[in-house]
Amino acid sequence: MDNNEKGHPADYNEDEARLAGLGYKQNMKRQFSGLQNFGFTLTNSSVLIGIVPLFGFGMATGGPVVAIWGWILVAFFVMFIGLGMAEICSTFPTAGGLYFWTAKLGGPKWGPMFSWYEAWFNMLGQVAGCSGSVLAAATFMNTLIAVWEPSYVADGKKNFYIMAAMMLIAGVVNTAGGRALKIASLVSVFVHIFGTIAIIVVVLVGAPQLQSAKFVFTDFRDYTGYTTPPYHASPVFVFMLGLLQSQWSMLGYDASAHMSEETEKSYVNGPRGILLSIFASVLIGLGLALAMTFGIQDYDNTLSSAFGAGPQIFLDCAGKKGGSVLIFIIVFAGWLCGVATVAANSRMIYAFARDGGLPFSPFWTVLNKRTQMPLRLVWLSVVIVIILALPSLGSTATLSAISGISIIGFTTSYAIPILLRITVGSSTFVQREFNLGRYSKPIGWVAVIWTAFIFVIFNMPQSWPVSNVNTFNFTPAAVGFLLVFTTLSWFFSARNWFKGPISEIALLELDGVVPVERGEKEEVLEIK
Repeated sequence: MDNNEKGHPADYNEDEARLAGLGYKQNMKRQFSGLQNFGFTLTNSSVLIGIVPLFGFGMATGGPVVAIWGWILVAFFVMFIGLGMAEICSTFPTAGGLYFWTAKLGGPKWGPMFSWYEAWFNMLGQVAGCSGSVLAAATFMNTLIAVWEPSYVADGKKNFYIMAAMMLIAGVVNTAGGRALKIASLVSVFVHIFGTIAIIVVVLVGAPQLQSAKFVFTDFRDYTGYTTPPYHASPVFVFMLGLLQSQWSMLGYDASAHMSEETEKSYVNGPRGILLSIFASVLIGLGLALAMTFGIQDYDNTLSSAFGAGPQIFLDCAGKKGGSVLIFIIVFAGWLCGVATVAANSRMIYAFARDGGLPFSPFWTVLNKRTQMPLRLVWLSVVIVIILALPSLGSTATLSAISGISIIGFTTSYAIPILLRITVGSSTFVQREFNLGRYSKPIGWVAVIWTAFIFVIFNMPQSWPVSNVNTFNFTPAAVGFLLVFTTLSWFFSARNWFKGPISEIALLELDGVVPVERGEKEEVLEIK
């Protein structure tokens, strides 16, 4: 049955109708398919840029036990978070994503305040995640140069300069428009899937010798200082600290929601993008973690290598030329992650600015006439991401600290709407195409409790004692600053004028669009 037979005009678009029902016009061009949305989300998560750069951190903070069993543990709980987010995304497919969800689920009483916190924490996670990913790629680029030029000295300053150059190029790709982003998305899917497979095969086949299964699945190592005299901390605590490597590799799947206003059939493809990206990340990440752990040759030499643990494993297993190719795969994947994260972050900030949440919001929300994209916010994101990497100029602990900041920002922003969904918003929330049925509340509570747990753990010092800037965890400082800023700005200013999402239109005001009629041939994805 065509649209006219259903009573809709010929140019009827259900995506636009649903967006109008949420109070917004279709300003950005809806040009991405479900596969391309998945590509953005998988790139944003970027297992390659999560596991490999922090592999040395994991080796020092628990060792093989953390790399394998930590990955499985984190994957289990992340799936609960993903399920909770997917259900809400199906009901509210907007560029504001979690920020919009929070405002609606909190209602008139709690929505404005919680959405204020939500927006800032999600922005923190986005920019920190992008900064960490591209900084890791820059570090590997520096390492690649050092592999071929022994006299070359790789340091924090060079890492930062390469990172800044990569971010500028990522900004140019975003500025080029939808076609460039589509190509980048598809290339990224190829790199993250086939690049990971290539690394796994080369490491396992090329390794002079493989570690035993007993070593891979049971060996525990601690180089943090926590379990050594006179401190005698529990190995379990060290294991929990080591979960940072796995948790950082499973973030960014909210990109699917932020791209929803540019995705076809977003009320289905949005939730699918979230869950498929998590599922794909878990599988390819586990394979990568296993291969790299089996491929360790000399543990202490690998951990102390000037090239870093990941590159050293590549070089040991594939030689200078082959190892260099594997290192470049990580560089390319990290840069692609930067491209996708800038795209997602600019859309989230666009939604926040559209509702008056930023200073000079009318200036920031202007869409480019050629691309119909928020290019001013693209470049604002690029600048903020570069600024966040400035500590790398003087500290070798910057990457793990930025990873912690990203985890806290992302997971807190994921938990807030889920918490509201199962508490104050449970009576008004309408389940749509993807829903969890009667399992919504138990799944939601598991997600919230896990988030609270890692919020505490990743604010802890990552080694002990903390004796200099290279062993200092910057995460509490960054998170603390954001908490103080958002709290003071809310109570002294924003609570008087910020009301959360502002409806641009009513549903019937969208030309040629009538309310969505539900029922006929409706696609429902429900967990029984």
